[in-house]
Amino acid sequence: MDPSVQLLASESLFRGRVFEVVRERIRLKSGLEQELSIVRHPGAVGVLPLWDDGTVTLVRQYRHAVGRELLEIPAGRLEPGEATEAAALRELEEETGLRASKLRPLGSFFPAPGFCSEELHLFVATGLVVVGGERRPADPDEEIASVRVPLREAIQLCFQDAKSYMALARLIHELQPGSS
Repeated sequence: MDPSVQLLASESLFRGRVFEVVRERIRLKSGLEQELSIVRHPGAVGVLPLWDDGTVTLVRQYRHAVGRELLEIPAGRLEPGEATEAAALRELEEETGLRASKLRPLGSFFPAPGFCSEELHLFVATGLVVVGGERRPADPDEEIASVRVPLREAIQLCFQDAKSYMALARLIHELQPGSS
């Protein structure tokens, strides 16, 4: 927290498996006081599996909060004490059955900083191989299907999911001649 912001009160309203909702009262440097409801989230990773032929693997899953299936990059929350790179490799294998020999950061961002503390770390995975019988199992409450599509088509298919769109747009920008 910014040292110029003073926390006056904090109360936990709900603690679930993935996040906690707190009500906090703060005083800004100017003296203005605010009461906020905040979703405390441990952070998450998203990994874009990029094949040598320019295709990417996406996952299709039903998202009840929006009432529909979405195409997304493999992603998931950080476990306590888990490094972001380890989480990205874990999620890649659990959700797609793939392993990567290379993992490169694409940056991180805050999906909804007005009310949520989640920071999402993005990676591109290359040197992909399909894992055989020793694959890590998917989470028991997930129903996921993998699809492989051309990179430039994927950005249109994933427009509704911010983490996927951010990762795809960042990678496409990096691949364009003259970009740095």
